[in-house]
Amino acid sequence: MNFTKNQLIIIGVVGLIVVVFILGLLGVIPGFKKQASTDPNFPTGPVNLTMWGVGDEYSVYGDTIKAYQQLFPNVKISYVKYDDPNVYENELINAFAENRGPDIFMVKNNWVYQHWGKMLPANSFANVSLITPQQVQALFPSVVYNDFVLNNGIYALPLNMDTLALIYNKDVFASDGIVFPPASWDDLVADVTKIRQVDQNKKITLSAIALGSAYNVNNLSDILSVLALQSGSKINNTNGTGVIFDDAFQNVVKFYTQFSDPISPYYTWNESFDNSITSFAAGKTAMVLDYYSSLSDIKNRNPYSNYGVALLPQVSPKSASQVANYASYWGLAVSKQTQFAYPAWNFVVYLTTNSQISTTYTQATNKLPALLSLINQGLGGDNDVFLRQALTAKTWQQANPQAIESGFEGMINDILSGKINLQSAVRAAQDSVNKLYQPVQTQ
Repeated sequence: MNFTKNQLIIIGVVGLIVVVFILGLLGVIPGFKKQASTDPNFPTGPVNLTMWGVGDEYSVYGDTIKAYQQLFPNVKISYVKYDDPNVYENELINAFAENRGPDIFMVKNNWVYQHWGKMLPANSFANVSLITPQQVQALFPSVVYNDFVLNNGIYALPLNMDTLALIYNKDVFASDGIVFPPASWDDLVADVTKIRQVDQNKKITLSAIALGSAYNVNNLSDILSVLALQSGSKINNTNGTGVIFDDAFQNVVKFYTQFSDPISPYYTWNESFDNSITSFAAGKTAMVLDYYSSLSDIKNRNPYSNYGVALLPQVSPKSASQVANYASYWGLAVSKQTQFAYPAWNFVVYLTTNSQISTTYTQATNKLPALLSLINQGLGGDNDVFLRQALTAKTWQQANPQAIESGFEGMINDILSGKINLQSAVRAAQDSVNKLYQPVQTQ
């Protein structure tokens, strides 16, 4: 067959393209191969990762997963969503016990001490550094290092960040002539007597703040914890394997319970009220201590609620060294049982440390960022209070958050009921909590 000159040119061009493409795939010509093939630690065969999460829909991660799979075509990531954190945690424990757990899973920031034995640290790969403890300190608020880095092992990386703040009813404050929300706990106590309303039978008709009781105050453990941290208590003992409820902690418990003590001049709350957020949304309580995540609940319960958000009161607001806020957030960890440890951690680092990906995630979930670069961008905006507090947030290592919460509830209930005195109740709670601890092994 005879080809024309133009046909020969076309055939030659097509042939050249095919040769170049093949050489590119073989790695002879750079720029054609996928990122996976340039990383000698990344498996070349099929990688199937399962990720478990709480609350987030698959759509939250969909575009990020697709983008990652374009970089690593041999990776497939499936996602399983749970709605209830308690159901999720129980299922997680059962799954790991039966060797059917996920490769990647969400963890609450106060879960790591309890579940570290199920997690593989990010920096456990020989001669490979996906992320270092120093990078964790540089990328995120210091509370992340304290929560997720144990004995130099990086057990999780954060997806978001939330902090405990004062949420108050603007209409009540205005009607009582209170211009500014309280900056200190002394200011708050003074406001209680201005706001609280009682009827002729001395029944509280308007509570100043939801504090003091055991079972109907959201975040009881977090509130007691941040009060103790602001007061100078470390809570954890020096070797990190237990707690010490010292004099500062006892004073915190005394301060807290006065708001539900009928003989206290600052009595303003009791167990007859609904849950603190429900009572606040209904206009029956003027102040609550809660997280950014609670604002949507308030709006859903009462779209017309005229509330404001203020910095959490401090023991000494003018003393920078004593300022302490409290954080609650979720992160991602990798299972010790996974067959694909390196790609699993590679994806977690990809998802949590990239500012563009983090922005996509927080916008899709209506959560606040954990990356310092994004926190800095948001300062001065609508969520300034929560973001600013992330910079001074503290926590403590909890061996079993659910059991500790229950222990604190029992302690407060015993004090208010007169079952035992305050000192004995605090001592009993300390003994009970200390039984939950076991040492974390060095990685």
